[in-house]
Amino acid sequence: MDMLNITVFALAMAFGLAQHLLDRDLPAFAISTPRWWTNGVLFAADTAFVTLFAAGISWSTQLDPTTIIAPLPIIGLPLPAQLAILLMAHSLVQYWVHRAGHRIPLLWGWHRIHHTDTRLDATTGLRHHPFESMVDYVALLGTVLLLAPSAASVLGYFCLSIAFAMFTHFPPDWLPAPLDKSLSTFIMTPRLHRLHHSAWQPETDTNYGNILTLWDRVFGTYHATPDQPRPGFALGLVEFPVAKAQDPFLQIAAPFLAFDQRHPTPQPKADEPAPQTALQHSQVRARTAR
Repeated sequence: MDMLNITVFALAMAFGLAQHLLDRDLPAFAISTPRWWTNGVLFAADTAFVTLFAAGISWSTQLDPTTIIAPLPIIGLPLPAQLAILLMAHSLVQYWVHRAGHRIPLLWGWHRIHHTDTRLDATTGLRHHPFESMVDYVALLGTVLLLAPSAASVLGYFCLSIAFAMFTHFPPDWLPAPLDKSLSTFIMTPRLHRLHHSAWQPETDTNYGNILTLWDRVFGTYHATPDQPRPGFALGLVEFPVAKAQDPFLQIAAPFLAFDQRHPTPQPKADEPAPQTALQHSQVRARTAR
C-alpha cells in the first residue's frame, strides 16, 4: 500500500468508529468489528491487485503533451476546467459501468460483494472485489486516454471520488433532511445512496451515481428518498447471511461460487417490521434475473 491508500483506509476506519461512538450504538459496534476486518482485507487485496492499472493511468498522465493523440484533449485548459470536464465525463462512464454491474451476471458477481455489507459506514466505500476495481480502473484509463487530462486533475478527481465513496455511506441522519434534499439536486447523498443498498431490488437498481445525481435524472434511475423510511426497509443479500458476508476470503471467492439463484423478490408488505439486526437484514434479500 502506498501512503495515499493507507491514509484512505485510516480515514474510513476513523469515520466508521466515530459513527458508532456518536450514535452510542454498542450492539452495532460489536457487529461492525468483524465487518471492518472484512472491509480492510478486501481493500488491501483490491489495492494490491489494481496497482498495475493505477500505474497505467499514472503513465498516461506523464506523456509529453506535444505527443499526445487524444480525441478530446483538455490538458491545455486551466486546472479547474479540466477537473469539471473530467468529473462530468467520467461520472457518465462510471454511471454506465455501475449500471452494467447490476445487469450483467458476470459483473454482478463481482459488484454484489459491495452489497453484501450488512451495515453501512465509511468503510463500506472501500468494500469492493478486486475484479470490480479492475473494471473501474480500466474505465478511468479509457477516460484519461480520451481526454488527456493533466496528472493533477486526475489526482484531484481520484481524491474527490474516494471522499464521496466514504461520504455516501455515512448514516442518513448525519445531514439534516432539508440540507440532504437540497444537496441531492446535484450530488449523491447518504439518504439517496442508502436506497441503492436496499434489500428490495427495485430500490437497489436506482441512484447509480457515485458523485453526481445528474445522470440518474437523465436516464430515469433517480429515486428520491421518502420523508419517512419505508416500513420493512432492510440492507443485504439473502444469499449472503452474516457469517458469509463477514468472511473476506469467501467474499473474494464468491464470484466463482453459485450463491445467487436470482429468484423474484416480492415487494415488502407495508406492515412488515423493519429488521433491526444484521442477522435479520440477511433474511430479506434476493435478486431477480433480468
